[in-house]
Amino acid sequence: MAEKMLAPEVVETLREAFKGLVGDVSLHVFTKEGVNGQFSDALLDLVKSVSAIDNRIKPYFHLVPEPDAGEAARQYGVERFPTLLISPEKYGIRYTGAPIGEEGRSFIAAILMASIGRGFISQESIKRVEGLNGRRDIRIFVSPVCPYCPQEAAYGIAAAVEKPGLVTVDIVETYENPDLAEKYAAMSVPKTYINDELMASYLETEDEFVSSVLAGSAAEKRKGAPEAEGPEKETLDVIIAGAGPAGLTAAIYAGRSGLKSLVLERGNVGGQVSITPVVENYPGFQAVAGRTLVDMMLRQASQYARIRQGVEVQDVRRTDSLFEVLTSTGLYRAKAIIIASGSAYRKLGVPGEDRFAGRGISYCATCDGYMFKDGKTVVVVGGGNTAVTDALYLDGLGAHVTLIHAKKNLRAEDRLKQSFFQRDLPALWESKVVEFIGHNKLEKVRVEDLMDRAVKEMKVEGAFIAIGYEPSSGLARAMGLELDAAGYIKVDGQMRTSVPMVYAAGDITGSEKQITVAVSQGTMAAISAFNDLTGGTTL
Repeated sequence: MAEKMLAPEVVETLREAFKGLVGDVSLHVFTKEGVNGQFSDALLDLVKSVSAIDNRIKPYFHLVPEPDAGEAARQYGVERFPTLLISPEKYGIRYTGAPIGEEGRSFIAAILMASIGRGFISQESIKRVEGLNGRRDIRIFVSPVCPYCPQEAAYGIAAAVEKPGLVTVDIVETYENPDLAEKYAAMSVPKTYINDELMASYLETEDEFVSSVLAGSAAEKRKGAPEAEGPEKETLDVIIAGAGPAGLTAAIYAGRSGLKSLVLERGNVGGQVSITPVVENYPGFQAVAGRTLVDMMLRQASQYARIRQGVEVQDVRRTDSLFEVLTSTGLYRAKAIIIASGSAYRKLGVPGEDRFAGRGISYCATCDGYMFKDGKTVVVVGGGNTAVTDALYLDGLGAHVTLIHAKKNLRAEDRLKQSFFQRDLPALWESKVVEFIGHNKLEKVRVEDLMDRAVKEMKVEGAFIAIGYEPSSGLARAMGLELDAAGYIKVDGQMRTSVPMVYAAGDITGSEKQITVAVSQGTMAAISAFNDLTGGTTL
């Protein structure tokens, strides 16, 4: 059965990972005939395949309404199908829906955590969670194509493992449970509720998630992490802020040069690349999934540097010949800094945009497009590579897509233009969105024709905004780096900034937003740091 669901190389990877199992793990699968049949079948195959790899993983299958299955469903409060419970005799870990696609990563992590009896979070976070004294029921909405969701789910699973009896986590697949997603307005993912109160509509850092769990309500949620206890004893050669292609490449070259380095990433490793469906212009690959490319970069970079995800750089102070880097988990010292913080989605800035963000408005088609498949009506705003890629992706999912672009011609690459016009997708040229309208969720967009100034309303269920990016330059501003008029960091040909021993690479420099450019700049930044620290040259 393992061969049926999982590729041989995946089986071997899991067999190696499961060597870390300590105790038995029970997997209870609840299905009901005629309900979410294809997902129930997928979950059955997945659990059978995974449990066949290691006999310490014990599968139990419950087909409701068979008497024993019905009793087990009542015992564990199972009312939706399919449902997967992980070691329910010990922990409150539940998947409402099949953990397929991207969510398979959190499923494997859940098995390991349940077996070991420890959450995959830092010791600082574990200490904080130990102080919890009230019940927390966590519900996290996810989708199979969201690369950010598994990390948010893993945080919830870790909390449930660390505080059994007080913390439960329910990871809800939105497409399999549309009525539940509708009730909670979970039209973008990940979306996290605690005790039925919305806590986050994005991937939180580990510290933010723990703060959410401890607070228990949005009104009491504390921003950031506890105060740092003091500087780390270790002094690093270089700290790299950001783990996109530029930051990961800088880590590789710094490590190979003999520099002791640390990569700090507030959000998701890989940045924009991790949510790119297919990369077709990276040398050596005719086509590769963005997430796959990021995973390869991460594995390589991890050989040369420590990489900490979910850690935000909050401030940097210069003291003598060192930088003191204050983060959400502590204080570090380094001789040099490489800023590779990238860029963030640009907003339209029109009425209703903030109100309906996550309630029909999205900036990530890869993350949220799955909720609009099979005939949903959506618009994509923009005319560049990202907008056209998003439109093609959504059309491939079965959504009814209309492109809205302020110009009369696309700015995308010729190959993307060709695909767009071959699909004969509808478009509103020389038009702009002036307002988003709805009640609890997005229902209409108001569009103005820029030629005759006529305004019309379109009924939609989703809107994807892809009009470019803005620099994530908060850290650069705090450090007093020289920026250009658009807020990007000014650098010389060797990636040096206006402050000695501070370098920048990737999208934050305002260069062409291409992976190859980010990689080359990350290389140069690390080489420049090495040369400035040692007066030497690298191979």
